[in-house]
Amino acid sequence: MSRRTTATCYALLMVLLVASLAVEVSSTNVKNGMGNTNTMSEDERDVKRKLTGEDDTLIYTKTYIAVTKAADFVRLFPNGGDIVSFFDDFITKALAAVEAGGPTFKGNPEFSIQGSSTTQKGAVFDSSSIEVVNAPDGVEVDVGFIKFLQVQFAGNRKIKFTPVDDPFYFFHGQCIVTSGFLEPSKQIDVLAGIERSIPQPVITSKSCRLNLCLGGGGFSCIAIYSGSAFVFNFGKGIALNNSEKPGKGIPKTSEAPPLPPPYPGTIIGGTGAFEGIEGSVTIVTIAGTTGPTVLLDSGADIFSGSKPVGSIVQVISVKSNMALPPGP
Repeated sequence: MSRRTTATCYALLMVLLVASLAVEVSSTNVKNGMGNTNTMSEDERDVKRKLTGEDDTLIYTKTYIAVTKAADFVRLFPNGGDIVSFFDDFITKALAAVEAGGPTFKGNPEFSIQGSSTTQKGAVFDSSSIEVVNAPDGVEVDVGFIKFLQVQFAGNRKIKFTPVDDPFYFFHGQCIVTSGFLEPSKQIDVLAGIERSIPQPVITSKSCRLNLCLGGGGFSCIAIYSGSAFVFNFGKGIALNNSEKPGKGIPKTSEAPPLPPPYPGTIIGGTGAFEGIEGSVTIVTIAGTTGPTVLLDSGADIFSGSKPVGSIVQVISVKSNMALPPGP
């Protein structure tokens, strides 16, 4: 074999070797998802969207404001008692335990935190229709023979005014506490020398089924499910708003009760104009009520008969695969 023939064969072998390596690398990259994504199956693309949180179908966003009056937000316990009976039961039994010289009262199992619920129904507005303002002075409420007590709204904010609502735009539903516990109670002076024990119930998670209805005679609604961690002590604000402050003859709150944390939700379906809707929501509470206050008539020092003042204001941000109408 001549020297020229040997060189030609050697060159051909090198070309074949390089081509083989290129094919192998290309095959490996495709297997590792580094190749052209157009070669991925629809199922593989769906999995990738779920893992990365990317979904090019949820292109519409809209923000609404829900305003729920204090009377339209109800908290109930598994035994049927409401928040007022819960606090009165605890205060009465804690005081009796102290007077009897027995062990500290820690809680009534009949008022279980787990399994308690909140139910609400509020009007829905366009975000441009509502204005929330700071309320550092709070509000005066009638508490009996003392006559008036100055307390704070949760979050130290309130709605400036409530526009006329559209009865076909509303937000309602129920949340169930799936886990929670009682922190040690907080001792407060409701008046000089009058000490009371206020329970500190803490929610750690909840599940909610909610409806956001946007017209259609009240039948075009978006169904929302939320089940997540949700850490909130709904007794802290009660203690703050009913505690006497140093140097004051009557209780006067300077620190606002806390607002609950935001929570996410998943759109699980729709009715009317929203059949086939998909997407997600985020619900953020930006203002709240005063909560119940202690009534001091005849020295009873109980919550029964008291009514929270104000409104709960929530921002509902929707991301969906359908265009949504403006609110009223």
